[in-house]
Amino acid sequence: MEKNYAYSVLELIGWGKFNAMIFVQCGLSWSTFEIWFVNMGFVIEGTKEEWNLDTFTAGIVGSFMQVGLMLGSLFWGYIGNTYGRVKAFKTTAIIASAASVLLTFAPDPYVVGAGLFAMGFGLAGEISLGGTVFYEYCPPSKRYYMTLMSAFLSFGAITVTTIALLVSLYNTTGYHNWRVIVAIGSVIEIISMFFRFFMHETPAFLITQNKQSAADKILNIVSLKNTGKELSQVDHCSASLNPNELTQEILAHKEDKISTKGALKRLFTKPLLKTTIILGLVYMITHYSFSGFLYFMPEFLSEFSTSTAYAIILIQQLCGIPGVILGTYLVETRLGRRLTTNIFNILSGVAVIVFCFGDSFWFVVIVSGIIFMLVFLALSSMFTLGPESFPTSVRSTGLSLAMVCARFGGILSPIITGYLLEITNGFYISLALFCGAYIVSGFLVLLLEETKGKKIG
Repeated sequence: MEKNYAYSVLELIGWGKFNAMIFVQCGLSWSTFEIWFVNMGFVIEGTKEEWNLDTFTAGIVGSFMQVGLMLGSLFWGYIGNTYGRVKAFKTTAIIASAASVLLTFAPDPYVVGAGLFAMGFGLAGEISLGGTVFYEYCPPSKRYYMTLMSAFLSFGAITVTTIALLVSLYNTTGYHNWRVIVAIGSVIEIISMFFRFFMHETPAFLITQNKQSAADKILNIVSLKNTGKELSQVDHCSASLNPNELTQEILAHKEDKISTKGALKRLFTKPLLKTTIILGLVYMITHYSFSGFLYFMPEFLSEFSTSTAYAIILIQQLCGIPGVILGTYLVETRLGRRLTTNIFNILSGVAVIVFCFGDSFWFVVIVSGIIFMLVFLALSSMFTLGPESFPTSVRSTGLSLAMVCARFGGILSPIITGYLLEITNGFYISLALFCGAYIVSGFLVLLLEETKGKKIG
């Protein structure tokens, strides 16, 4: 795996205020992504009620968001790899904000589908570029914070679920609950968009484009913010590094500029071929289960009142936070990224099947809470393993391909699950598929290399 000169300098500067600010900005993009991802359950339920759709048709409407996510992953991977991570990252927020307004005032299911497609197209960049930007600004010794950043997913989910619960209890506007929930989400999306405009391009990307001077300027800004000291000459400030190693890094990156076609060719040839395929399968299978379980949770809880069901969903999302915190710790232990993802994906599958065997309030709360803790633990570990599995010059493209696979699983999930819930014993068949998918993805992870402690650029 390659090394990047920018990472050596970031390590010397160390973690500081600049990194904390990037952590929050990128984390907010993950929060807004999860707000809309969880919102899909309320949108599917709401469209069924407003236009008297059956579960299968509502699932098809919901799948438009996943189609947008899949195509957006391809598009933003190309834009991020060619024109810059941050330039693309800013644009995704504008598209998602515009789509949220369209979705709020959609007059029929067709416009809902169009709004969800546009939303997914924008959000595809939010989740993939948010992780890439943070990773490329992070000192190598602090990259386990990628796992902790997954807490923003939980915060987003908790935020929208709390909104949904309050709306279900106090909505007297005359508008359907799902529209009010979406409208509030739209305001949050627009506010988060403005924070994005003050971000700089990552120095690691600039170096792969042979823009050494521009990268040095950004590194100087990082140094001033973190240490209060100016970084006038990177070489001078890097004296504690092995001079030969640093020179090799600089020379190597004079030829690091790579086209999207070249990135794809590299990803599908050894030694990255196996990583690309396995990681894509893991993302696809995992997101099939995660999307279906999340989208149709209101349907799974239909025996409870709306406010009680939303309260249960809120508790489920709250349980994701200890999962993320535990995951942040475990990826730095002997388990590493790979085994943490492996073990907790399998345990997630086992817990999902247990969910079938009871329907009392406390049984559902406890078992589903455990499921969400395990799922978020595995996801947070996987979101660390993913970026670390690709070198800088192909990272944006590699992660975009993984996200395309994830979205393919996400497209299939609402359609298949929506169909199954219309047939006899469909509830049990759906959960059995979720269980099997988690277990298979857990074993597939074992085919990947452990990235903990490796210099990967």
